[in-house]
Amino acid sequence: MTLGLLTLSGCNSISPGPSGGSASDAGDVKSTGTQPSSDGRVYTLTVQNHDPATSICGQYVEAWGKVVEDASGGRIKFLYFHGGSLVNADGAVNAVLSDTADICWSAASIYSGQFPISEFIQLPLSGITCARMGCDVMQDMFREIPAFQAEYSSFKIIMLGSCTYAPISTTDKKLETVGDIQGLRIRAPGSTCALWCSSVGMSPLTVATPDTNDMLEKGVIEGCLNDWHNISAGKLYKNFNYIMDFPTPGSPIFMLMNKKKYASLPADLQAVIDRYSGGYASTMAGIYWDSTRAWIYDHAKEYGIEIYQPSNALYTYFTSSAVREKVHTQYVEYLNGFGLDGKAIYDKCMEIVSRYSSKYADPWDKSVSIDDFKG
Repeated sequence: MTLGLLTLSGCNSISPGPSGGSASDAGDVKSTGTQPSSDGRVYTLTVQNHDPATSICGQYVEAWGKVVEDASGGRIKFLYFHGGSLVNADGAVNAVLSDTADICWSAASIYSGQFPISEFIQLPLSGITCARMGCDVMQDMFREIPAFQAEYSSFKIIMLGSCTYAPISTTDKKLETVGDIQGLRIRAPGSTCALWCSSVGMSPLTVATPDTNDMLEKGVIEGCLNDWHNISAGKLYKNFNYIMDFPTPGSPIFMLMNKKKYASLPADLQAVIDRYSGGYASTMAGIYWDSTRAWIYDHAKEYGIEIYQPSNALYTYFTSSAVREKVHTQYVEYLNGFGLDGKAIYDKCMEIVSRYSSKYADPWDKSVSIDDFKG
């Protein structure tokens, strides 16, 4: 998406809340009714997912797909390409735009600069505590921020959401003092996480997800800010001895569909996809991604990993008002660089976060399982 598109779309304004906004949930773009209501054909849609089929991503897209297939009476079928077997992770969005894939699951942080408002979800010290909260925030952002809607104007949105948070995982070094983190070479996914890492004295590096284990084994990086699902899906736990359970927000994620493919479907099948997009798909994603934290906790001893809490001194340093102000100011400036009203967008996003602070004040008081999603 180009800056020109963002500017022409009138993206710098902020709309009123749900009672005054005209946008519905992300993904809830209703069928046009211009297609025949039913033609009896079976439509096969290709789905790109760069993570393994056994990962939470693979489980999620196939579980969502099963619901849609059943609701369509078998007239929609999905053909899954897991593990980057169709295109690499950074090619997923272009694959949808170029008709190579009909649908992709991916993370906005992979495409630094293409979805800058989405990257708010990954802004450290914003108050987002879990994937379920991030998904709720993303839904409200889409309803109320026109510039955010413009980021996805080239797609039919199925889901906008959030990974669960990313702890600080290290190979051989347990981080106990402020001095321990100075110069620490760490993988930081996305621009906003990199800003925070630099502000506290770490040395953030950009490393593609498939290359992470190799970089850990070679000592190029000493640790990662990878969320719990990524630690599991990428088998990163094999290279970790320590995980500090300090929550840096997880990546914004999405499922996007080719607009032309969606428009080519009969109206009744468009309606099926609409029914299970937006809020349904986002709520489902929040539960699925938050469930991955428990798996790592349950298997940590098996893999020789010590999970520990940051010391009071480290926690205070990580969350200081000086660090927060510096990182958040840099994010506003980052948005300004795209011709956006960064301060207005940032303020609106923070106001949306505040709506959910009480609901998700203690998101781990009960274990989270994918079985918690009831549809």
